[in-house]
Amino acid sequence: MNKKYEQLFKPITLGNGVVLDNRFAMAPMLIFASNEDGTVGEDDYEYFKLRNDTGSLIITGAAAVSEEGLGMIHQLTVYDDEKVPGLAKLADIIKAKGNKAVLQLHNAGREALGAYQKYGKAFAPSKINFPFLDYVPEELSHDQILSIIDDYGQATRRAIEAGSDGVEIHGANHYLLQQFFSAYSNTRNDDWGGSFEKRMSFPLAVLKKVKEVAFEKAGKDFIVGYRISPEEVHGENIGYTVDDSVKLIDKIIDGGADYLHVSSLDYKAMPSAGGKGEPIAQTVYNCINGRVPMLLAGSILTPDDALNALRYTDIAALGRAVIIDPGFVSKLRSGREDEIDFSVAGRFDKMGLSRVLIDFWKMENTPLPTLKGLNY
Repeated sequence: MNKKYEQLFKPITLGNGVVLDNRFAMAPMLIFASNEDGTVGEDDYEYFKLRNDTGSLIITGAAAVSEEGLGMIHQLTVYDDEKVPGLAKLADIIKAKGNKAVLQLHNAGREALGAYQKYGKAFAPSKINFPFLDYVPEELSHDQILSIIDDYGQATRRAIEAGSDGVEIHGANHYLLQQFFSAYSNTRNDDWGGSFEKRMSFPLAVLKKVKEVAFEKAGKDFIVGYRISPEEVHGENIGYTVDDSVKLIDKIIDGGADYLHVSSLDYKAMPSAGGKGEPIAQTVYNCINGRVPMLLAGSILTPDDALNALRYTDIAALGRAVIIDPGFVSKLRSGREDEIDFSVAGRFDKMGLSRVLIDFWKMENTPLPTLKGLNY
């Protein structure tokens, strides 16, 4: 190993005492590889078999905890017991080289396009005509909210039964938990909204339920992480700033999260509003102050990016880097960083990706991030 990168291979301890042997995680990515019924697909197995040594934490893409919260057809699901055998096989594949298998728990809320396509409706904290949606979501009732909280608990049980080492609560990227925290999308005036404190109630209730089930069914060694987008700014419409985020993060850590995962477009990003005149990740890292490890995702594409990211985080979460080269971490570990591929030119169809994802990436005006070497 090149001594320059030794820091990336130092162990670190999660909040529950579980020790990870390096500072890499594979970031959760929606890969459109599951079967239409939400069971794990053969393309899922192939994708993770190629990438089961890309970090000490391997986090799956979003797994829907309910049919009503299904974001996309072909995403993983964990909303009934029939999904457990496939998830168990997937967990075994992920853990084959000694790394931790973490299932990401997800409800898309207003963004539940898969549910809307199947049932003609989607649900959100508030009934708002969002300009970026072709439909108006229905407002969740109090009883529906309680049911969704239970969905997360049941999904955690299934993850444990499947042999996962942990779960990550997806509270980022404009999905349901973020929608409740956002002043832009949550205009309720009840137990679940109407004040800053009440907008935190739903994500914290989900965390509480997940922790309870995890401790009851698996004990303290079961990992519970939380992923957050550190700000939400839509032009003049501000859902929350990083100054708001750190207040929620304090509560999340107090609630027992074993790590905090920051989702960003760029690990060096500056705040769009508020902040302290420093990168967003720095503000969050200072807030956490070593209480639990922080993961950071966002345009970490090279070994030097990963090393630089450790100024703002404990663990670098790799996304596109391990799409492009599944051997990124193993090559770096063995001193072969000059062999890492940074382009998909001539090999995009041979990278263990589903046909759906390949076509989505190649389509005109795709919303997916750019891949170097892909002929659009």
